[in-house]
Amino acid sequence: MKKQVTRILLSAMLLAGLTFACKEELLTPAEEDAATSSVATENARRGNPDTDYQVSQQVSGTTWTYTITKDDAAKHPGHFTIHFGNCENASPTIANIVAASINGADWLGKIEASEGMTGCTPSSSNVVKFDDLDCADQYIIQFTLDTLYSAVPAQGWIKSGRSCIEKTLIAPGCRGYTLTTALDADAAMAGKPYNELNTYMKLYGFDYSEHPNCSGGYGGHIDGIHGDVVNDIYFNKSVFRFDIHIDPVIDGDRCSSGTVDRQRNEMKSITNNTTWAKVQGNWNEWQILEWKFKLPAGFQPTQNFCHIHQLKAQDGPNNGSPVITITPRANSDGSNKRMQIIHSVDGASTGKGTVVNDIPLSAFEDEWVQVREEMHYTHNGYYSCKITRISDGQVLIDYTDTNIDMWRIGSSYIRHKYGLYRSLAGGRLDQNPVGQSPLLKNESILITDLRVYEKNTNPEPNVTH
Repeated sequence: MKKQVTRILLSAMLLAGLTFACKEELLTPAEEDAATSSVATENARRGNPDTDYQVSQQVSGTTWTYTITKDDAAKHPGHFTIHFGNCENASPTIANIVAASINGADWLGKIEASEGMTGCTPSSSNVVKFDDLDCADQYIIQFTLDTLYSAVPAQGWIKSGRSCIEKTLIAPGCRGYTLTTALDADAAMAGKPYNELNTYMKLYGFDYSEHPNCSGGYGGHIDGIHGDVVNDIYFNKSVFRFDIHIDPVIDGDRCSSGTVDRQRNEMKSITNNTTWAKVQGNWNEWQILEWKFKLPAGFQPTQNFCHIHQLKAQDGPNNGSPVITITPRANSDGSNKRMQIIHSVDGASTGKGTVVNDIPLSAFEDEWVQVREEMHYTHNGYYSCKITRISDGQVLIDYTDTNIDMWRIGSSYIRHKYGLYRSLAGGRLDQNPVGQSPLLKNESILITDLRVYEKNTNPEPNVTH
């Protein structure tokens, strides 16, 4: 009779959504007597699932270790899932796992490539699930991959009863790549002057030295606010904001008297190819850049240049024009607003010009987008750019060229830049009155989540080629 009661009570609890991860966990007589009320107690006790389980991780070469520590009052989890689809086609899959264990026991036969119908919602189908977790207060989950992969922020899920608890983890990213730096905005930097933003960015291999906060030349506005850290409602976190002005001051290009026909407010990879060679594009290296940006509704380009991103040689005799730019563009009357990618090579005839055109700018306005670029820095190089709208996953640009000149003869490295760099479209700061296109107005761009990955590292980055 006791066994029958136990079976009935267990069935009732399962129907109530209370699964037992510990298959050997049986009800004691006292628990049998209290089983009916325990269901209600469990449903009411839920507590805070986010703090019921603490997850730490460690990467050592090709071996990845995750330690899940359960709170004393928390349920035993049923399974643990890790998102593997973090680097497009360069991501690992379950097939790249050569060994797996939990608390030292071989688990290779108990991993799955599907989350299943559990209520968890991974952002792609490339996941690995460690199933059938046994009864324990701590789980040391370990797997070994077939080669090195970069360590990147990703999602994991702990399934416990009805709860699917999402955790931010470090997980495998790009095959053969290393994450060399990551820059995020810090809320403590909100309202700080440009020199403090510059100091902060330098901690991560970037700088903010190209802005209109200058004096003694053309287009300077020493007291203006051109760069800041602001809270973004969509992500509920701090992001960088860069502004370029027509009013109250027509911003210039670092007070330059030689470039009075343009405006500039950009951050860039730091001009330092020794300590920070790992963030630059050096000869024969492969690099991935990931970043997010948002243009405001009504962003208005002209028929002239308005770059929001550049890959540009730092030195050498052929470093005048950028190798790659991402450029909003419009017709002379302001119509046909579109996004372009432009390739050029100074001192050579291998520039391909506008390689992406006629992507409606309206698809970008007031929307966060994710950019992923991959480059091989040689003359017969590689360039790809994928831009995805985050709100709906729509791919706006997906361009790849497997034979493109990605170098400048006589240069030692390529740096990357982000922000606003635009022509005054026929106007000049040395005119009286100052001239500019009537289309131009105050504009801004939001930027966040900058990541740099590298492989095939050049051992002599300062050598010119």
